[in-house]
Amino acid sequence: MIPERSSWTPNLGSATNWHQLYRGIARPSGLAQQRLLTAAEELFGERSYHRTTVADICARAKMATGSFYSHFESKAEIFAAVVRAINDDLRAAMREALEHTEGGQRARERAAFRAYFDMLSQRPWIDRIVRESEFIDPALFREYYEHLTRGYARGVRAAQLAREVDAHYDPEVIAFAYTGIGNFVGMRWADWTAGGRVPEDVLDDVLELLARGLPPRDEA
Repeated sequence: MIPERSSWTPNLGSATNWHQLYRGIARPSGLAQQRLLTAAEELFGERSYHRTTVADICARAKMATGSFYSHFESKAEIFAAVVRAINDDLRAAMREALEHTEGGQRARERAAFRAYFDMLSQRPWIDRIVRESEFIDPALFREYYEHLTRGYARGVRAAQLAREVDAHYDPEVIAFAYTGIGNFVGMRWADWTAGGRVPEDVLDDVLELLARGLPPRDEA
């Protein structure tokens, strides 16, 4: 789960708090748009896309319903913006973690998985939103995972060139394996526990699994 080349305590009491963690991410300009995105992400995660209305989003954002259409054309458009913002936030969190990581592939894997798991603890609803996007907008769902795995595959290829990962493997296969492991481990220990932190021993097991399966083969 390594893009090309931390942890925070969950605080679910305020939507503003978690958005402050990602100020560096490109967002639709304006405080009003950010309030709408924050409210929409929470509500889509809590209620689902179909059970959330534009009026609900505006009420959560403390804005008049009519002002919504100055920023987004429809509920579908803000849903797509939310999914893309989650993707941006995740990739930024992992990049930042990797910038402060020294060591080989296992150290980079630990940093990237921990960044993802801690983001999911902070915002346990985000994977539910992404999963729902498969049925709301299949092209958006595919775009989300293609953007993630493209970066992971570049990182894997770099590790293969450094002889840290078996070069017999297709980097794209490993990239999607990283994604699946992250999704389901995060779902079990963060989403299903309503923001619990993925335990360190669980992360240790993930890394041990990768260490046993991905090291380069001994040459004859």
